[in-house]
Amino acid sequence: PDGSPAAPTRKQTALMKRLARMKDHKDFEKAMAHTPPTEEALERAASSIRLGGLLLLVGGVLSLLNIAGGIAWFALILTGALAAFGIKLLLGGLARRKEALKDPLERRIALVSDRRSETALGWLAGRTIYFFRLEFDDGTGGEFRYPGRGVADDLLVKGNTGVAFLRGDSLIAWKNIKV
Repeated sequence: PDGSPAAPTRKQTALMKRLARMKDHKDFEKAMAHTPPTEEALERAASSIRLGGLLLLVGGVLSLLNIAGGIAWFALILTGALAAFGIKLLLGGLARRKEALKDPLERRIALVSDRRSETALGWLAGRTIYFFRLEFDDGTGGEFRYPGRGVADDLLVKGNTGVAFLRGDSLIAWKNIKV
């Protein structure tokens, strides 16, 4: 009622104090300015958009050539179907990109408190999704999914501190900062 700022609702824990020290680290500003690599969902959407646009272009040009050249209706139907499939891929890719970008990219100071994984076996290969439990400097936390990116990818371990790059429930990237 007196216009002063509200008192924090959470008592500052040792973890919160530890993570707050990260702001004084020499690498903090650089980590916060980092641009993470393209996300897997955006890569799939871009691939679909490119392939759809190419099929639409090729199918459309071949259809026009078939009409101008008086080629058989069968060929016109095939090239029209190619263009239609291109449109489907293009629109699907645009929708996937919109869905992937619905949540803003967040940069949060965090500690990895737990990790688990799920592996799904496919016909020729498997796929691993990692789930990291992150604790943030404001006392909140959550579990975030991270797609496996192969053996060259340096995975997080329990106790790592750093800057988490998040979009919705996905961990996009991580910059280690030891405190």
